[in-house]
Amino acid sequence: MNANDSNQQAALELIEQTRLQLTPIMDQITHHRFLDALDAKQIPLTTLQTFAAQQYHIVTSGLRNIAIIVSRYGHLPSRTILNEFLQAEFVVRERIAAFAEAVGLSRDQLPQTPKLAKATAFSHFIAYVCLYGCDADLILAFRFDAEVWIQNSLRVYRALRSKYKLTSDQAHFFKIYQNYEETDARVSPYIQAALERGESAAQMQETARLLLEYELSFWDAMAETAGL
Repeated sequence: MNANDSNQQAALELIEQTRLQLTPIMDQITHHRFLDALDAKQIPLTTLQTFAAQQYHIVTSGLRNIAIIVSRYGHLPSRTILNEFLQAEFVVRERIAAFAEAVGLSRDQLPQTPKLAKATAFSHFIAYVCLYGCDADLILAFRFDAEVWIQNSLRVYRALRSKYKLTSDQAHFFKIYQNYEETDARVSPYIQAALERGESAAQMQETARLLLEYELSFWDAMAETAGL
């Protein structure tokens, strides 16, 4: 399915309305105090072990969660983009170990690290969406979450390379996300199809808002761990 298959107007309007609603929280995420402290090299490298550990738990959970919604919507064209979300989780998960080892946490230690509720609430909400939400709930939410996560990840990558002198391979976990940027044109056909079959626009918007609130909670948790 592509943008020329049908009229995408309702979906594009929904995306724009959602962006207007989410701009304040997106700004909070992309201007987070944790990023400022990392740029100023105010966070000890060993403190980033928590970041590596929580990302390991989030991505590992993401593999299971997204596999569920791929299975639920495997009969619809949206299976294409949902499966791409799933395959991306496999790729980025493989890059966590190099970052973890660079900050003093071995590959074997990662599964044993404790989960922080405030950091992994993001995963719990994704599980709820994948079990009970519709395909477009996740697609719209990921449209905006990917945007802020990519911005933040690239900023972390630059700080790790320039301030903490990690190699490109050690910090690559953060750079790899730029390969998974979403666009309105790419997601709108799937959102349009969901609207046309009667899925709730209000639910899609609420899902996007909640996911970004949980995203902000993750960054708040990282800042608190660093004593900020």
